[in-house]
Amino acid sequence: MVEVTLSVEGGGVYIVGQTIKCALLVHNSSDVADRLAWATGQISGHVTVDERHVQIAREQQEVTNSNSALNKHVANDCFFSSDPEILFCDLQLLPHSSKELKFSGIVPTHSPPSYRGSYIKYSYIVLVGLQRVNKPVTLINLPIRIINLPGISLVDGPKKPLSHPFAPREECINYEDYFMDKVQSLCCKRPRSFEVKTSEGLVSIVRLTKGAYRLGDPIEVNLEFGELQCVQVTLKLQALETISPESEINEGTDTRCTTHDTKTIQCIHTKSTAVTLHIPLNVVNSFSTNIVLVRWQVHFDFVIAHLRKSGEIVDAGLTSVSAKGLDCDWRPLETLKVSTLSWELPVRVVPTLPQYIATIAWQRTQTKDVV
Repeated sequence: MVEVTLSVEGGGVYIVGQTIKCALLVHNSSDVADRLAWATGQISGHVTVDERHVQIAREQQEVTNSNSALNKHVANDCFFSSDPEILFCDLQLLPHSSKELKFSGIVPTHSPPSYRGSYIKYSYIVLVGLQRVNKPVTLINLPIRIINLPGISLVDGPKKPLSHPFAPREECINYEDYFMDKVQSLCCKRPRSFEVKTSEGLVSIVRLTKGAYRLGDPIEVNLEFGELQCVQVTLKLQALETISPESEINEGTDTRCTTHDTKTIQCIHTKSTAVTLHIPLNVVNSFSTNIVLVRWQVHFDFVIAHLRKSGEIVDAGLTSVSAKGLDCDWRPLETLKVSTLSWELPVRVVPTLPQYIATIAWQRTQTKDVV
């Protein structure tokens, strides 16, 4: 009996364009020698869709490598496959001996991130195929998570500055560092403000401190209320999934909305307040492909009160005349006429450090099987 362990370095979360280092440990746990015919390893990407709503054209399922010996054993939903590496041929293992073999692969920079939505799913696996002589092929796969920042590629990476004109040209800066520099530049302080108005006047001024937010970041929303009396505000952080018209089976397929955080505040007679919404680490950043568009927004529900000209949310209660004059007892209104104003504010969500995601959002880094 041969025990096989497939593992990856780096926590199981990777940036597109980053080298993914893998290891295969083969151990003979029996008391007799054993032999395996061959083994290969590669990385593949898969897309799964809800066939009731989404269709994928054949030209959209481009497999990078079509000569792999494992391709006929992989489902037809494979849109990317790295070049397979032959790990061994005719491997002989003595009793209780082990053999470790290493290989690596790279996911192209234009690939979509790992995503599990309502209509579509993008997933990536490290795939190893092994075979005994005259036995079926055994496949071992280990899921990995891929993150991507749309709009950048390895080719666009900056060059290291030259110390003088005659210095030899150096290599590109590490892609992982370049990737995170881009993320940091997008998430720097960029205050923005928006006015929410109706025909009757100003409801609120909404202020954000950044132009983009990383996975795991808090979104701080500052509200400054106007002349209209707002008695309650509900904020919802939502991810929207929209299928492109070319991939729709039925025209006008609904956009799927997933709410990840909700906050409700009571703001009667409040001039200003602040609300914090949190972006989870186990979700995906904003991205788009020729099949799907995933975007983020903050949904606002302003509950506006229609008051008397005095603007007081109180009503005169029992009144009585005493020796000291008119004496009044005040009580709140039992009913209040209100209307709800809904408003959406788009926000851009970008990836964060793969190491941070790997430590907080649990990701497997190895799997075992018996051949």
